[in-house]
Formats: sequence, structure tokens, C-alpha cells
Amino acid sequence: MTIIDEIESSLLLLSSRPLVSWRRASGRPTIPDTDASEPTITFSHRRDEDDAILTADISYFAGAVCEVRIPGAHYETVFARLQKIVLSAVIRFQNRAVQAMNAINRNVLDSLDPNEINMNAIEQTLSVIAASDAGVLRLYDEASGLLIPVSQVGFDDDYYNYRTTPQESISGSVFSTGTPVLLNSPEDIRDAHANLRAPNVRFLSEQRLSHSLICVPIRTDTTTLGTLTVMSFREGSAYGEFSVSLLAAVATQLAIAYKKSQAYELAVRSNESINRMRLEIEKRNAELARSLSAHDDILSIFTHHRPLSEHLEEIATHYGIDFHYADIFGTTFGSKEWKEPKTTEAVLVHPVRVADDVVGAFRFERGDNASYAAAILGVVSAFVALEIVRSASQDEILNSKRRKHFEALGRDDLVTSGGAVRFGFQIRKYCQIIFVRHEQESAQNQSLFLQRTLQQALKAATIRNQLSFYTDEGVFLLFCAATEETLRTNLESIGDQAAAEGWCCGASLIQSAPHRYPEAAAEAVEAAHLMGMRHRPGILMHSETGIDRLLRKQSAADILEFADQILAPFENEANGDALLRTLEIYIESGKSASKAAASLGIHINTLYQRLQRAQLLMGKDIDNKDDYLLLSLAFHLKSTYGSPQPAGRTKAASA
Repeated sequence: MTIIDEIESSLLLLSSRPLVSWRRASGRPTIPDTDASEPTITFSHRRDEDDAILTADISYFAGAVCEVRIPGAHYETVFARLQKIVLSAVIRFQNRAVQAMNAINRNVLDSLDPNEINMNAIEQTLSVIAASDAGVLRLYDEASGLLIPVSQVGFDDDYYNYRTTPQESISGSVFSTGTPVLLNSPEDIRDAHANLRAPNVRFLSEQRLSHSLICVPIRTDTTTLGTLTVMSFREGSAYGEFSVSLLAAVATQLAIAYKKSQAYELAVRSNESINRMRLEIEKRNAELARSLSAHDDILSIFTHHRPLSEHLEEIATHYGIDFHYADIFGTTFGSKEWKEPKTTEAVLVHPVRVADDVVGAFRFERGDNASYAAAILGVVSAFVALEIVRSASQDEILNSKRRKHFEALGRDDLVTSGGAVRFGFQIRKYCQIIFVRHEQESAQNQSLFLQRTLQQALKAATIRNQLSFYTDEGVFLLFCAATEETLRTNLESIGDQAAAEGWCCGASLIQSAPHRYPEAAAEAVEAAHLMGMRHRPGILMHSETGIDRLLRKQSAADILEFADQILAPFENEANGDALLRTLEIYIESGKSASKAAASLGIHINTLYQRLQRAQLLMGKDIDNKDDYLLLSLAFHLKSTYGSPQPAGRTKAASA
């Protein structure tokens, strides 16, 4: 029974009599990174008139999406049951795969005879990859330069004559590139049989075409030995990424088996190294057997609801491996015996990915135990990714509630007059809103990065009385305190964090009761936008935006071009930089000659001479109010939108 059959049969037993349908996952299937691919299952629901449509996407495992139509308004219980049925079926599906992999370990890896390996390989492979009707193992023959079928199931004996070069057909492409191929339609499979020689074209024209196919390379560390292919002839059949990972694991075992066989032959010829070779084979067998049995043990560890650090501590103790873990949320863990290696070359890294984004990493030391540690941590990383997604989903729900509470505060001023505490937040006399712009490029997992930004901002905050939430645009932080000074201290601390993290933030004016939260939020967003135009991190107070608000619809490049045109006469002047600097300091000093001369470290007469030369060069009179305004504006725009300020200038509110 396939995983689809198992799920459907369980759903049809429900008392609600749901209508169950399946559809192939949309889009062309992707090939996972078999060293670091995480299984994903997504659930969703929507309304269709009076019915509820529940969806379970198991395309990672079966290349398909299940849709369940529930009549009536109450579907929550069925949705929860659907999740339980799907997850249970997936776990059983994975367990069956692990058991089948163990069988390969016994029947293939334990063999030292190449012919016996070939004979058992395909039969064992079809027991691992569910719903497969046929399979073929090809090995590369150096003498003829062809990929030759050495074992097959599901075809006539004539199929052994279907030999390909590395430049033709699907197997040839996989062999040459070393990249697995996953195809889930007859059209894609037909198109992939490219550059066939005439005899092979005729041969394939007489064969039935499969509906889905996976082909992976069989590789050792340095050599590609051949290809391993499975296929299904059933209409509408589809494979998932999990099947690619399983087939790649089988191919790895075959590569190890062939390598063992070759090693054994060499050992037989050399009495001096026979014992060492046997020990190495036994060690690799033991490591592989331990890694294959690890999945169930790790699953059992992660079924308990407790902090991630406790899961990782049990992993380190149970498997006797030392490692360090860190993720984007600031979670870190080091096993008791972990010591930071002296050089980066001594460290191996295994990433934790959610979809295509790296959200964490395991670090462990190179050594004799490294391959075993990599196998264990590869499985652990998948469970850690699921933990991160589960935690993020819970945070999404809480974030929505906090956002709605904030909106209620803005609509109903009566809420602000009470002393009730919700989400750890209580109205005080003074309030201020800080907004952190979202700059993360990934759209697929942006909520993870927004949660990380929110957590880091709250760690930097000195006020615990806050209401925070995030939207697609960024993070909102509402702080309330009894004094304005408390809010200013908090702003400075978050400003330091913003500069360190590269955030562009805006802060509203400090309001006293009654508070106007929507107005404060708009001020913070506008100030953050203007800070972003400056291309430098930090916090900009809305009260310090000034003339920048008139320019918010202009690009930074256009603003700088305007300032450069005003100051252009100094570009070709021999002493232009000194004249420009003198004029800038004089304006910054409020036209105080003594202050400007002291700041520049020059005699006051020299100052007057430079000012006279600068005015003649520009054709401007600094005592004319219009000319003074234009020059002041040009210097302000250059300092604000030009290159970042040098070290030592204030980094939070240096508008």
C-alpha cells in the first residue's frame, strides 16, 4: 500500500464522509540537496461556499497534494484528524523506508561479490522506493565507453542490449553531470531522451514509456561508477523529493558495496594489508548501520515537548558526539565535551535549512568519527528545522493577536484609560513607537527573519513594558513608561543594536496621554523610510527629519546630484577642498568666524580670505539669505545622503 492509499483509506473511515481527491504537485519537481534536505508537510484550509476545503501537501514524499472537502461549517476536528492521519502515515512511510534500507544493508553491503551485489541491488531498491514498477542498474565500462545494464526488473531480457554513451539519454546525462533527475510526466521523460543513437531510438520506440522516473548517479569519493534508475508506468504516478533522497542513499550504499568489493580483492592479493582492510570495512558497516537506525531513535527524542537545548543534550549523550549549534534566533548549544578548534580548517559545518534558507548550523570537528557525526547530525538537522517551523507557526498566531490588540488601542481610546495588562503590556503616561524596516531578501521564510529581528530588538530594549508585532514591512515596537527619560534611554540602546545589525529604524515623537497610536506608528514608519534613503544603519527620530520629509519621494541619487550641482564650482579649483571645507564649517558654526577658525585650526584672517575666495568662485553672497539657505541645504544633503559618517559621529539620531 502506498502512502497515498494509506491516507485515503484512513480519511474515508471518518464519520463526516469527506470527499477526498488528489492532484499532482504543481510545477516541475526540484532535486533536493541529498546531504541537507528537510522533509516538509504543509496544511491549509479555505472556504468554498458552505464547504471547507482542507489541503495536505505531501509532495515532498509522494509528489502529490491531498484535498478534502468537508460539508458544513464545522471542520476543525476533521482538520486536526487530517493532520494526525497524514503525519502518522508519513512516519510509518519513513519507518518502512528505514527498514527497507536496513535490508539493503544486510543483503547488499554485506556482500563482497560484485555479481551478487548486482543481482540483489534492483530487487532491494524497489522495496525501498514505493510504487515503482521497474528499475535498472547501469555501470560504466571503460573498455567500450558505454553505460551497460547489469541488473534490471520490469523489462524483457532484450533491455540488456540498451547501452548508452555518457552523451545520450537520461542515464548518460546523470552519469556525466553527477546530478540526479526527477521527472513526473511522460512528456518530460520523452524530451529528456536526447541525442540518442539510431539503434537506441528504434529500441525505445518499441518500449512502453513510463509516467514518472528517478535516476541518480552511483559515485564514490572520486569516481562515478554508473547510474541507478526507478520508474512507474502507472498513469498519474509521481515521485517526491524524499524518494530522490532515498534512491541517492541506496546509490551511496551500492558505491560503498562496490568499493568494499574492490578493497576486498586488493586485500586478498596483499596479505600484509588484509586485516587493516577488514577492520575498515567493519567500521564503515557499523557506522552505516548506526546511522540508518538513528532515525527512529531521534524521532523518539524529539517527540517530547521540551526546549531544543534538552533535545540536543540527549542527542550528544546518546550518540557520544560533540558539536556546537547556533541559529538565527540566538539559540546556541554546545555539548559538554565541545571545545572550539584552534583553526577553521578543523571544523565541519552541517546547515539547518527551512526551504532554501539556512536558519542554523551544526559545527563539529574533523576526525575519525566525522562521517558518523555528519550522518547523525544530518538526520537531527531535519528535526531541528521542523521544530523551528513549529515554533514559528506558534509565534505567527501570537503575533496576529498582538497586532489586533494594537489596532484596538488605536480605535478605542477607552482601552488606553484602563490599567489592564495584556501580553505583558500596560498603558503608562508616556509612549513611543519604534519601527524596524524589513530588509531580508528571502520572501519564502520572511516571517522567520522578522521574528529574529523582533527578538533581537527586544533583547536590546531597556523597557520590558512593550507591545510588539511584525508585518511584511517590518517590526513595530510600542513602549510605555512613566518618564520621558526612560524612553530616551531605551531608544539609545536599540539604536546601538540597530547600528550593529545594519537596521534602518524610525522613532515617533514621545507622546503623553491620551496616546495617538496610529499617528505615532505613521511617524516611525516615515522616519525609518527616510533613514533607509541615507543608506546607513541607525535610528532616526521623526522630530529630526526636518526638510527630509519634503524629499521623501526623491531618490538619494537625485538629491545628491542636486547638491553636487550647487557645489560644482569647487571641483576644478586647485584649493577647492580646503575652500569647501571652510565654507561648510563656517555655516555649521552659525557664521561665527572665531568658532570656525578654531575648529579648522587656522588664523581668522585666513578664514576670511578663504570665504571671500569661495564666494567669488560660486558667485554667491553668504550674507544673502537666499544664497545662505541654498548653501546650507547643499551641505546638509551631502552629509545626510552621501557616504556614511566617519567613526566617532553619533550613530542613532545624527540627522
